[in-house]
Amino acid sequence: MRTTLLAAAVLATMASADVTGPWRVTEEVFQDFMRQDGGEPLYKWEDFGTQRMKVIKRFTAWAADNLKDESSIYNVMTWIGRKAGIVTGTTVQEDLESLAASNTPAEFVTKAQAAAKKYSAIMKRGATFGKEPEDFVPINGAENPYPYFGFLPKLKGRAMGSGSATWESAACKSNTATSTWNSDKTVMTIELSADQCDPSHSGDVYLFITVDGFAVEKLSADKPKKTVHWLVPAEFKKSIHYDAETKGVRIMGFLHDEGQLMIDLLETVLLFLQPGIGSYPDFPSEDAMIRNIYFLTNYQRMQPFMKARVHKNITELNSDLIQSGDFIGVIRLDGLDPMLGWGMGSATGHTTVAMRDPSGALWVTESTVNSSYWPTNGIQRTPYDLWMKQALAAGYNAVWAPMDPVVRAKLNQTAMWEFFFENEGFDYGFPNMLWGWVDTEESNYPCTPAEGYSQCLTWEIIEVLFSIVGGASPGADVIWSQAWNKRLNTTGLSADDLYMYAETQLNISARTIPTIVEQDSWVYNTSRNYKPAVGKSMVCCVFVCNMWKAGGLFDGKTVNCAEMTNVDDYDQAIFNKAMMNGGRPEVCQTYDPENENCQMVGPFTLNLNSYNKAPIYDHQCERCPSWQQGVGPDYWPAGKQDATC
Repeated sequence: MRTTLLAAAVLATMASADVTGPWRVTEEVFQDFMRQDGGEPLYKWEDFGTQRMKVIKRFTAWAADNLKDESSIYNVMTWIGRKAGIVTGTTVQEDLESLAASNTPAEFVTKAQAAAKKYSAIMKRGATFGKEPEDFVPINGAENPYPYFGFLPKLKGRAMGSGSATWESAACKSNTATSTWNSDKTVMTIELSADQCDPSHSGDVYLFITVDGFAVEKLSADKPKKTVHWLVPAEFKKSIHYDAETKGVRIMGFLHDEGQLMIDLLETVLLFLQPGIGSYPDFPSEDAMIRNIYFLTNYQRMQPFMKARVHKNITELNSDLIQSGDFIGVIRLDGLDPMLGWGMGSATGHTTVAMRDPSGALWVTESTVNSSYWPTNGIQRTPYDLWMKQALAAGYNAVWAPMDPVVRAKLNQTAMWEFFFENEGFDYGFPNMLWGWVDTEESNYPCTPAEGYSQCLTWEIIEVLFSIVGGASPGADVIWSQAWNKRLNTTGLSADDLYMYAETQLNISARTIPTIVEQDSWVYNTSRNYKPAVGKSMVCCVFVCNMWKAGGLFDGKTVNCAEMTNVDDYDQAIFNKAMMNGGRPEVCQTYDPENENCQMVGPFTLNLNSYNKAPIYDHQCERCPSWQQGVGPDYWPAGKQDATC
């Protein structure tokens, strides 16, 4: 049966002893992939949310299609069978065929979740679910409890076209890559060799990658040598040659063998997949929520941990207590919110601000995206009662943080409403959503707990990934292209061109580009009510901050709201201490006796970390670390002890 181009390329590369590469994912190749099996291509005029949904659905169909091909799954099934002490039999094959016959992404996910539970019981190595969320164990969790994002590679060395790079690995104690250029630097030959290999280990998997392509290789006791011919044709643009000649072919190693890598990928997908492909209103499945709680508990390690609420419904809070400027923090256990919270050091993945209009009507204002669980796009306001109904249907866990009455009295609510109406309908702030969070060159990218928090997202990964994805998918560069060009005072340069421009024209390292402070004065090419427009680009927390800023909260201070993350919104000392803990409304204390704030809705507890502690100061949150590689999360207050932060 047919395999996709990507699967075929990776399998062929790993099987061959002499490889010519890299594999380049052009826009034509990617669009062809998107059209397969009845899928839809991406169009430049589409909003990012629409493109995201198309990609999720296509990759789900791709997964089902690849399960049809025995060559795509043989190694994984053999690996799982060996670990579990069972033999892959007809029942497994029948289930795989049933998965492959799925007509829709939702059907595929439903079948996959059922199969995962089934084989958990059989194998005693798969994901197990107990009576409580803390009883959950991921697939093969006894051996590897940290599968989520376990496929993040670590830089082992660089093939520079001269000399050699050496490193140790799980399978082989001694690995060497020796590289040479041909005379016109259009072909780099990389000779790989592994020594002192463990014959019982299936081998080490490596990603060879530059800004325009990649190859996947494997070294093991039975195949300890390989040769890679890395082609950089003379007609390629200067930035591609610059990258290959000055930064080389990056050699990145994965922590696990193919079997565990597939489990890492599967478990990570299951954090996101189900909540992302349904139809409105779409409530996260119990399995998805439990996986996400496990992820937050073991990766973010922010206490108190989320746990099931006794009252899994709307708290009967008197809405008359909620006033203009009050903060409402949200986390939806759908993969995306927990991932964002993990990176930011925030208990929430979404933020909103309450507002009362001149008639006294209560609204919830926010910047968000229409999706399988939310009906409206962009900067919007929703009547409070309707918002609560939608929040309940969406599976939100939401907490109310009332503003200090002295602070509220100083707010110009008329100016806040004027700011809102000036920006209502603008699209969610995809163009700069990541760059207010990245303040440092290394200490904001999150790490997994594997090997003592040494497996991290790094600039080396981002540098090549963004360039490759930007060249393959129309519109995918929306989350970095404009923002990075603004930082360098350029227009329309691709990621690889920006790297070369920064280093050759501005004499700054490319890795510093994301750390340049995002300015509130910047405007972006975006959309408003689905029509092209130029305006502010604001994600949820940036919008909340800007509403407060419009009301005068930061008067006398220089504050760029575009540099604020979720936790930066609610850790400011602007909230009502008298309404915390025992000062909360009685119903809040009854429903959630251990929460210092009032939880409004949600099946699981939500506690705001670092709440109401940070003073307002000039240039706040512009130079804040959030992670220490090899140590773990560096959340407040440790991260905010530096005066420049």
